Formats: sequence, structure tokens, C-alpha cells
Amino acid sequence: MFIKEIKGFKYPDMELVRWFFKNKLNDLKDCKVLEFASHNGNNLSLFANYGYECIGVELSELHHKNAQYNFNHVLKYKKFQLFNDNMLNFAKNFKNICANVFLIPNVINFITREEFKNLLKNSRNNHLYKYGGGGFFFFLFKSKKH
Repeated sequence: MFIKEIKGFKYPDMELVRWFFKNKLNDLKDCKVLEFASHNGNNLSLFANYGYECIGVELSELHHKNAQYNFNHVLKYKKFQLFNDNMLNFAKNFKNICANVFLIPNVINFITREEFKNLLKNSRNNHLYKYGGGGFFFFLFKSKKH
């Protein structure tokens, strides 16, 4: 893999990298990660390098296309699904993903509190992540610049 060939962000968020290794997620086997607002797959690429099945949901068509390109042509990874969809709709309409790791970085401050509550409720009710133990969650809040 050549970093210069990656379209979009070149590396995962540093807070995510710290969290990943601090929680020893690199030691887990046969796991699945679901990321909302997955951009070009930069965060998912970390998980892909450790054999996770990667599922990404991205609203932007450009970022979704870049993620498809990065996973198919640069990473040459096979265990992934990338959806060009609104995460709020995805959480409402998809079922039984049962991801071991659930990521929502850098996007929560762009939705309302009520939308966020519904997103979490729908994600839990539709079994998008493992509930009742064995699951890891990563939320990253960045303040808006005024």
C-alpha cells in the first residue's frame, strides 16, 4: 500500500488510534466494526489492517467513492461494506449487524440532541452493535469553531 495513492484523509484520527491500542482491540479476532460518517475509510483502515470486517456509512457521495477506491484498489481489502446513506436513516432501516465496535467520530455535533438520541435508540433496537457486553464504543466530539 502506498499512502500517496489514498484518496482523502491519509491516516486514522489520532484519538481513535490511541483508544484502539489502549483497549487492545488489535488483539481481538473475528470482529466487526461499524462506523457512521466513515468519510473515505481512513478510520476503518486501521481496523482492516487487523482483520476486522469493516462496515462504513457515509452521506457524501464523493467520500463514499473515495472509500470504495481506497478499500478496493489501495488497501485491496475484501471484508468490507460501504454504504452511501444518511446515518440516521441507516440506523432506522438496517438490522442485525451486531458490530463489536461502533464508531461515531466527528459528526455528533452536526445533528440535534433528539436525532442523536434516536440514532442510539435505533442502533440498539436494530442490533447494529452487540449489546449487553463485548462491545466497544468510540464517540469523538470536536467543538465547532465560531
